[in-house]
Order: sequence, then structure tokens, then C-alpha cells
Amino acid sequence: MQQKPADPLYRLISRIRKPAAVKDILASCLRSVYTKDPFAGTDGLPPPPRELYDGVMTGEVVVNDIRCVIYLPPSSEIRPLLLYMHGGAFVVGCSEDTDYITRRLCFDCNVTVISINYRLAPENMFPAAMIDCATVLKWATENAADLGIDAARIYLGGDSAGGNLAAALALQMQKRAQDVQGLILLAPWLDMYVEKYPSYSKFAYDNMVMDAAYLGFARASYAKFDEWNNPMVSPLMANIQDFPPAIMVTGTEDPLADQVMALASRARAQGRDDIRPVVYPDMPHSFYAFPHLFSEERDCFARIREFIEHTRSAWSSD
Repeated sequence: MQQKPADPLYRLISRIRKPAAVKDILASCLRSVYTKDPFAGTDGLPPPPRELYDGVMTGEVVVNDIRCVIYLPPSSEIRPLLLYMHGGAFVVGCSEDTDYITRRLCFDCNVTVISINYRLAPENMFPAAMIDCATVLKWATENAADLGIDAARIYLGGDSAGGNLAAALALQMQKRAQDVQGLILLAPWLDMYVEKYPSYSKFAYDNMVMDAAYLGFARASYAKFDEWNNPMVSPLMANIQDFPPAIMVTGTEDPLADQVMALASRARAQGRDDIRPVVYPDMPHSFYAFPHLFSEERDCFARIREFIEHTRSAWSSD
């Protein structure tokens, strides 16, 4: 890697203090608080449904140094693949954080789920995470027989920043003439220009999960300013006809809600009735991430199951 002019200074400061740069300090602070197993202590937390642990088998695989968790449903039939990208604003997060979501999707929808621990920013800026997700997808399709999946039936999903990666990967696949059956986007971050949306101005400054300070740091950590217009960074800027069918879940109290509605509006304007938002009144960002906390969470996963069943019905008519 080519040395940058500031590298000698950075190495010197690194000998004096760790973390060294402000971005390192902030990332370290965020991770020390954020990356804990939410179910390590169960006091005060709603317990996850027992059937998700009795009925779903899990395993780990490392693909080109990318750790992935695989979720297998009870059925032994050949199943579709759902490639899942966790949230965390590109800076924090791991498969363990979204374990309830991926178990629920696996169990309810009878799909094999591969949850990807892609490289995080700021150490790895765009397109590192995208490359990791594409690498795992390529591996999965090449090993479809061993995994018990149908390589022609692929879904991409994710929450928040993971929804961004899922949408961007779908766009990349479409450009390569590779079909995606559908997108499952939970409160996706679709546009880096967050300030232009009223929901951001209304909720981001006192939002518990996704606030303005966090978003600002994460955005600058993930991509440079001149890349924000790139549809691979801001999928909302892509040609709407390049999107596969999608279900997009959000709540009216989410800073990112208006981005979901903007994509849905563009889809309707271009005659696409298969890119649909599901909007829950009074729900915040990440309302779907914990079992039994909100009744809307159960409806959310039921809607996703219906979406997958609908696309499966379309297969038989092809």
C-alpha cells in the first residue's frame, strides 16, 4: 500500500496513545458499548422463542477470511438462500447482534440464511463491505449443492446499513444479469444525504438507536463525500428498474423512514407495484430486533413470510 504524507505522523502518535486518531477513538468507544451479546444477561429482556433454538441449526464458515453464520431450517428440502447483512451504520455490529432476526427469518420462511460479518469502517471504507458480501454470495452459489440451496432462488436482506448493502448488492447482480428473487429491507439506509429528509430532522437528534452524531460519523467513516452519489453507496439514486421486488419495513418514528417512502414513491411512479413499504405507526428504528417487545414485530415477520411465499408462487407460474 502506498504511503500517505501523514503516515509518519500517524505512526508517531500511535506510539504515544492508542487509539490514535479521532476516528479510531470514536470507533473504539462505539464498539466497546455496542458489541455485546444482547442475550448474555436475560434480566429485563424478553426471552427469544424456544422454537427458534430447537428448530434452527446453526454453524459457522469462514469464506476468504469473512466469518459467516449459517442458519438451517427444520426442512430437509432444497431451499432458497437469504444472504443477510447486519446493521450497525457500517461501523459496528456482527451476526450475533441480529441472531433473533436471522433465526426468525430462517424458521418462519423456510430459507437457509447466511449472515455475513463483513469488514467494518473506518478501517475499511467503501467498497470493502460490498466486496465481502459479493464474495460470500459467489461462494454460496458455487457450493449450492453442499449447502442444500437453490442457487437460482436468492434473496438479499439486511437492516439499516445492512439494508444499504443488500440493495447495493442486488443492483450489482442485476447489472451482471444475475437475478435476485427479492429484497428484504428492514429500516434501510438508502441515501447518504440524510439531511434532506424531514424524518431525519424530526427524529435523528434525540433518537436512541440512530441519532445524528452517530449517522454523521458513520457516513464519513464509510464513504468519501464524492462517492455519496454512487448508487452502490446511496442505492436510492439507482434506476428503479434495476431493483428486484422488495419489501421495505419501517416505522413512522424512524429517522430513515422518508428514504423508504421516497423509494416506494419512485417505484409507483414508474409502474412498479412490487417494491412496497410496510410502515408501522409510532415505531422507532430497530423495533423488529427484539422478540415480544412490540406486537408490530410479529406482524413484520409475518409480512416478510407472505412476501417470500408470494415470490415462490410466482416461480411455479414461470
